[in-house]
Amino acid sequence: MSVEIAYCPNAAARLSRLRALYARGDPNIVLAVMEVPSGAVQDFGVRYPPGECATPSLDERCHFWDALLAERCAIADDSIPSAYLTEMDQGLYGGLVGGQAHFVADPATGWISSMLFPLLENWDGFEKLRADFGGEWGRRYQAQLAAFVRAAAGKFGVSHFILIDSLNFVFELFGAGRTYAELLDNPDKVRRAIDFAYDLNAKVQDMFFERVPLLAGGTCSNAG
Repeated sequence: MSVEIAYCPNAAARLSRLRALYARGDPNIVLAVMEVPSGAVQDFGVRYPPGECATPSLDERCHFWDALLAERCAIADDSIPSAYLTEMDQGLYGGLVGGQAHFVADPATGWISSMLFPLLENWDGFEKLRADFGGEWGRRYQAQLAAFVRAAAGKFGVSHFILIDSLNFVFELFGAGRTYAELLDNPDKVRRAIDFAYDLNAKVQDMFFERVPLLAGGTCSNAG
């Protein structure tokens, strides 16, 4: 198997071991990921204190992941280098339906995540929710996918990202505590919100796979 990944010199051997685990469930396979100090993360920590931050630059985020994964070339573990689009988590799904999102930096990891303030005060507003892929967050999502596909080409993969579906999406609407109360008081409405979330997540993931190429026939995963 010939696989060219510039930031993973022994990619074919790593992928062979991963396939033995995931495809065959070989109990004799032991895989490891080694974590080492990172200059890219240290540099991020100098520039970003913990907590809320400004909207991140796509060029800067691509540079961060490029630098981080280039550092790991010499580590002979079983990981496949891939960037995880941390900014496209809570904020993406809530932002697509009109929520107010903000960005939060974690200097310990180099991640910038998006968080959402609760979107609704009551169920009346749920009927008005529509996913707007032509709006701010839809455009931001498509721009980030395009930027990372260009930045990663031939060097590393782009990982699929988090789902905000089922009760996670209802958390976005009302907050976690209120969601559990709604499960008792309005279970049918919660089911409708979960159905809405399923359709929204399917569209988001379909857009990802339409734009981000597979790597050696598979999908990179930060959870893998």
